[in-house]
Amino acid sequence: MKMNIVAIFVSLFLPWIMFSLLYGAVSFRLHYRMPELCWGLVALSVICVLLIGVTAALNVTQMIQRSPSYQPTWHIFLFLTSLVAVALGPLLGNANFEENMQPYYDLQNLNDYTGVDPSRMRGQQMMDAGRVQFLTGAQVDTRKAYAFQNLDTYCVAPITMYSSQLGGALQLSSYDFWAVGINCCGGNSTQEVDFKCGAYKSTTAHEGLRLMKDDQRAFMRLAVQQAESAHMIKAVHPLFFYWADDALVNMHSYVESAYRNFACWMCGFFAVQLSLVLIVSYFLSKTGFSNL
Repeated sequence: MKMNIVAIFVSLFLPWIMFSLLYGAVSFRLHYRMPELCWGLVALSVICVLLIGVTAALNVTQMIQRSPSYQPTWHIFLFLTSLVAVALGPLLGNANFEENMQPYYDLQNLNDYTGVDPSRMRGQQMMDAGRVQFLTGAQVDTRKAYAFQNLDTYCVAPITMYSSQLGGALQLSSYDFWAVGINCCGGNSTQEVDFKCGAYKSTTAHEGLRLMKDDQRAFMRLAVQQAESAHMIKAVHPLFFYWADDALVNMHSYVESAYRNFACWMCGFFAVQLSLVLIVSYFLSKTGFSNL
């Protein structure tokens, strides 16, 4: 049977293009800079799919009424797959944006600090810090680590300076800089925490990348409050950082992860769409209709 090649190509590429464009629009800078325009494009795409649905509904009506003029077409398939595309693209794109690109863009808008001495500086002085390079000799005091559990385990440990006279971490009047991580500290209880977050093994690490997620920050604050009680210390204005050898590299890992997700979902959606088109083409070719 002769197949309608144009209809097949439209059914293959249109949903995939819609998915890719909406995923990209919601994932990246357009969403951050102009969210109204971003979601306006999503709404416009939904309207276009609904128009395709009207044509598909007319075809279904002819089929139900057993109209002599009825012929199976690609309209129903195109409507259903396009509907999945305009629903799944923004949904996955928004998850990618919140997980990766929003923290990255927020960090770009914050300041970088170098030569920070955690024993002298206070958190209130660096509320706008995004990336911090501490003095050589800064370290994570894992002896004062603590954890708060709420489905996930939120791990915190204060950043302090190494004292050659004490042979260990310097005692501070206020611990305002904290290394953090999620599900990266073992131990039998929250009081006995084995802190293994970020570059905890590195002897040269002395940089921090600011934690940007508000929902996680609230739980980290609870962990710090419990650490204050358990270790008899004070944290007046705690700031939370991912401990790193190179905070800039860690910052750009957000972008790498976002584009990797984008590429994987683009390829995955196309593979599924191609499989569905081939399957539907095969069954339609067996119906005996030439206008497919």
